Formats: sequence, structure tokens, C-alpha cells
Amino acid sequence: MHRIKYLRRRVLAGLAALAGMTAGTALAQPPAKAPDQAGAPAEVRMDKTTGALIVPLGGAVRYTPGAKLIADVFVRNEDVLQARPDAASPKTLVLTGRQAGATQVTVTFDDKSRVVADVVVQPDYELLRQVIRRTVPTATVEVVPGVGNVIILTGFVTRPEDSDTIAKIASSAVGGNVTNVINNLQIGGAQHVLIDVTLAQVDRSEARRLGVDFAVIGTDAAFRSSISGLLGGNFTVGGAGGAGATTISSGANLAFGIAPSGIFAAIRALRGEGLAKFLSEPKVITQSGRPAFIRAGGQQAVLGPASGINGPGVILENVGTQLEVLPIVFGNGKIYLEVNPQFRSVNNSRGLTTAFGFSPGFNEQQTRSSVLLESGQTFAIGGLIENEVQATTAKVPYLGDMPCVGTLFRTVEHAERETELIVLVTPRLVDAMDCNQVPRRVPGRETRSPDDYELFLEGLMEAPRGQRRVHSGNCKLPAYLCDPTACKFPCVGNLCGTPNANCAGGGCAPGGCATPAGGPVVAPVVPVPVAPVGGTTPAPIP
Repeated sequence: MHRIKYLRRRVLAGLAALAGMTAGTALAQPPAKAPDQAGAPAEVRMDKTTGALIVPLGGAVRYTPGAKLIADVFVRNEDVLQARPDAASPKTLVLTGRQAGATQVTVTFDDKSRVVADVVVQPDYELLRQVIRRTVPTATVEVVPGVGNVIILTGFVTRPEDSDTIAKIASSAVGGNVTNVINNLQIGGAQHVLIDVTLAQVDRSEARRLGVDFAVIGTDAAFRSSISGLLGGNFTVGGAGGAGATTISSGANLAFGIAPSGIFAAIRALRGEGLAKFLSEPKVITQSGRPAFIRAGGQQAVLGPASGINGPGVILENVGTQLEVLPIVFGNGKIYLEVNPQFRSVNNSRGLTTAFGFSPGFNEQQTRSSVLLESGQTFAIGGLIENEVQATTAKVPYLGDMPCVGTLFRTVEHAERETELIVLVTPRLVDAMDCNQVPRRVPGRETRSPDDYELFLEGLMEAPRGQRRVHSGNCKLPAYLCDPTACKFPCVGNLCGTPNANCAGGGCAPGGCATPAGGPVVAPVVPVPVAPVGGTTPAPIP
């Protein structure tokens, strides 16, 4: 019984001693170091072209100059680089980049030998490339070191906002200084935008006027109502023939008088309607992110505040259509627009007459807006519906208030004006035309000057280009049918007795003008008939 307890105690004591020895051995040995543990400096990288050591700015790397023990280290410019021994290895240095620049490190070994290495401290471009690639995977960006602490970004991005993101990431690598980042990134895809703006306005007006003036002049008495100012002249009683001299204003559109009885009347009863339509469609093409401006019109001279020897000063005011636009193409195909269309025209009714002369007024339609559209979509960026009513009346007290009879003693004017305005904008992504797509005829070059026959006998101010055939058989051919594109469009009218006969393959109907064999009437390539020398009969047309 006691022996068993003794053995048990010896076994427990042995296990305790073994545990103590194992724990002591574990504490005595240093912990095993993982080869790639987090936070450990990486090995220094060497430039293949210059052989210089590349140390990241604000980072640390390990440098092993050789297999010998390091005795001393000298850094030429410690503001750029810091070098200290590695606690884990007496043959390794830890280099820390403090400031962007270049310096030299001289390492002295225990056998008095030396190693001199050039060191360049610069931002960690490789890390920057990885961050950009991870943040904007659709971009193709190349990071190029510049002179000093400068980064140059080249390549392509799919969206404008990606370019700003990459520039901000690059600025963080140079201490947050945006001026040290040269952004040379380009946006891929179609970057030219055609801006089509339609500005349509309709003005309708209606005016109604009614005024009655009358005069009754007798030998002994007279009575006249001239509230509308339609009757004028002398107003006498007992004149020759019992009537006074009376004139009727040009503002009256109805007038009558009975001279022997001395009765005169003038009526102004008018109802006027006005309609004005305005349509402007400016178009301009610009590159994404670049503003564009177009103006079609002129300048109107108005009186200015400055004056000279010969009279008042003059200011030139722009009139016509004007368009300012700034498009930005996004990577998802949408187009951001800042558009400002404007139309200005002269309106003399809004002018002002001064002692120096008359200065005109102006009508102006303008809007400024920002929209986000896809290519080909149309957006109404502005609209206006304006109704204006003006009514005036002038009447004789009491007499003008009476129904029906009061019409003779009052004048009434009533005017209504309605204005409708709408501004539409349509952006489209466009690209340059192929050489085969360039139009062969531009405005002004699709016609030619008329000859004497066309100008004096036909009264044509311009004629289609090329040779013309004036007649075919007994029918005269209009000038427009000699154009090569005449038969490509529907014919209009009844020519030669048969509708569309000149565009038909068989020519005119029987009995009319005959078509040259095997072709239509239009033959612009046929040469002009030339009269032979000494004869009066023109040469036949082949």
C-alpha cells in the first residue's frame, strides 16, 4: 500500500519535473520567425537600368550588401535616407525613405572593405499601380516617375470620374499634393458630341376696338361727342348752310355725314389678329469636357451713355441665335450637358425716343440648364406659356354707362396676347466621317450662275450644275429636272400632260413629247447643241 503511494508520488514528481524542463526549454529558445510575417520590411529592389537601390518614400526595406559582418554605415544625406542595423541579422541594414531624392550609402565591413551603393527614394510606384488596378479595374494606367517628387499618369479610362479618382490616389503617394500629379489620362470611346437645340416660339395676339364720335350741327344749336378723337375741325353754329366745318380723323374706318342736315358720324370698329412664329435650330459639335460656342446673327447699334462732339455714343448689341454648351461623356453612355441657348431680336415697339434720336428695344428668349441624357434622347429644358390681357375704356359719365345707347358715349379697347415657348435639346455621340461619306455638294456649290437665256427669258437666279437640256421634242424641261438627282425624288406636277412623266422610264405619254431611245427625258450628260459653221440648224443631239 505504501509502496504504491511512493511509486505514484515518484511518477507525479517525474511528470512535474519533465513539464518544468519542457517549459524552460521553450522559454529559452527564441520564437521561430515566419519568412513572410506581416510588418517585416521587404527586400530592397534594384533598378535594372542604373543599378540604384529603390527605396519607397515613407517605407522601409532590408538591404544585405554582402556575406560579411557590417561594422559601420555612412549615409551622405540623412534627410533623404535613414539606415540602421537589422536586429535580426548583423549582415543586413534597414533602409527608410524620408524624403524624395537621391543619395549614397557606404557600408564598411569588419575586414575594412567597403561597398558604395546609390539610393533613390521615390514613391512606391508598384504599390500605387496595384491600388489603382484594384480600385479601377477597367482602366489601363501607366505610372511614370517624373523629375523630383512628381508622378505622371498615362493611359486610358472609360469614364471621366475614373480619371479624378486615379489622380486623387496618385496624389496620396506624393504627400497629398495635387500639383505633383500630371494627369495625362485619356477617356476611351466616342468623345465628340453633337448638340442639337430647338427653340420654338409662337405669339398670338387679338385686339378689339370700338369708338363712336358724332356731331349734329344746326343753325341754332349743335351737339358733338368726340371722346374717341375721330372728329375734328371747327365747331360753329349757324354757319353757311347751317353747318360747321368738320374733319374726320384717319383713325376712323367708318364715317358718314349728311351735310344739309349737319349730321356727321365716325366709327372705329376694329378687330385684329396677329400670329408670329419663330423656330431656331442651332447645332454645334464639341469634345467631351470642352465648352463650345456658336452665334449666328449680327449687331444692332443703340444709343450709348457716352457722347462726343457729333452726338451721343453708340453701343453694339448682339442679335440672333447664340448657343453655349459644355458636354461631358460618362462611361455608361450618358451625357451630362450644361446648355445655354439664347435668341435675341430687335423690337422697335419696345424702343425709346430721346432728344438724340430713337433707340430700339429687344426681344430675348434664354434658358440655362443642366441635364443628363443618353445619346439621341431629347429633353425639354425650358418652356413658357404666357397670357397677357390689356383692356381700357373711356366714357362720358352717366351717359357712357347706359346700355346700348352708352356705346355712342364711350370707347373701348381690349387686347390679348398669348406666347408659347419651348426649348428642346438632343445630344448625340458622333465621330469623324469616312472620306466616302463626305458630301460632294455643300451649300452654295450645288448650283451655278444662270446663262443669259435662263436669266432674262426664264427669270432663274440660279440653275443646277452641269449641262442643261432646255427642251425634249415639243416639251420644255424645267431647270430642276436637269439635276442628276431629279429622278431620285418624287416628281411634282403634271409635266407634258402626264403626271411624273419625266421620271418614268418610258418618257411621256403617246402624243406628247417623245423620250430619247432607251432612257428618260432627263439627260444631264448630253452635250449642248452646237450650230454648225455657216448654218442655222443646230446639230442633232446624240
